[in-house]
Amino acid sequence: MSRHRAGGGVPMFSFRYQEQDTVSGKAVTPAVCRSRDGSGVFASYCTAPVRQRQPFDHNVLMVRLTEERLGSYLAATRHDPRAAIRLYDWNVLASGALLEDIARLEVVFRNGADVALIDYQHKGTSKDNRAPKEWYGNHDLFTQRGVELINAARRRATRSGQPERHGKVIAELSFGFWRFLCAKTYLTSLWVPALCGAFPHHPRAPDPRAVRADVHDRMKQLHESRNRIAHHEPIHRRDLAGDWEALVDVAGWMCPDSRGWIVANSRTMDILDRSPIPTIGRR
Repeated sequence: MSRHRAGGGVPMFSFRYQEQDTVSGKAVTPAVCRSRDGSGVFASYCTAPVRQRQPFDHNVLMVRLTEERLGSYLAATRHDPRAAIRLYDWNVLASGALLEDIARLEVVFRNGADVALIDYQHKGTSKDNRAPKEWYGNHDLFTQRGVELINAARRRATRSGQPERHGKVIAELSFGFWRFLCAKTYLTSLWVPALCGAFPHHPRAPDPRAVRADVHDRMKQLHESRNRIAHHEPIHRRDLAGDWEALVDVAGWMCPDSRGWIVANSRTMDILDRSPIPTIGRR
């Protein structure tokens, strides 16, 4: 790391990094790559770009990010620009890690709910031949907002003239749709006869009311966190440990193996443990 002044102005920090040959320990430069014999042994080095960390002026970056955007970071770091930007960078890391976990849960959640709703729809279809083939086609089950979200997903699934496929429609349904499916509005219409069965490992599984309430509270919490991440907003003031625990709870109530998979691959708590301010992300 070298420190210098740019044009006699504000001190800047220059970081330089190059890929290292894990055997020789020498820097792998473009010239070195060109000199390899083409055997493929060094293919990963030759195809990977040589990275360099360029110097940057924190004061310029403050202008680029804007003081308004950095307001919560400055407040948390006693208005120290360097510390605020370090916290901002950590916020990006934490956001990415939690979003990875939410993405895994979303697939597990929607597939589990889909199976429960398919079974429910099949039972209804066997009694009434006029019933729609797909559960999401039975608009009587959903609120107007729910129907709008379903229709939007069906349009996205059939764009460019593609035939409608069940799996594609399910994949196009938003996280918000699944979250709002947990609302009390759907207690008697969907949770009692169908959705409660998607959470067989909930400690009060026989009670659809208790299951729905617990799942709703956690999905609402995760939806709020996901929306902040999607808009690149600060999440460092949230109870991120609580968000992660909520996510793990929902996954475990559906399937212990899915819970184990999410936990095994999660980076969230490791990043939380490395926060620049010990109290950040916890309540």
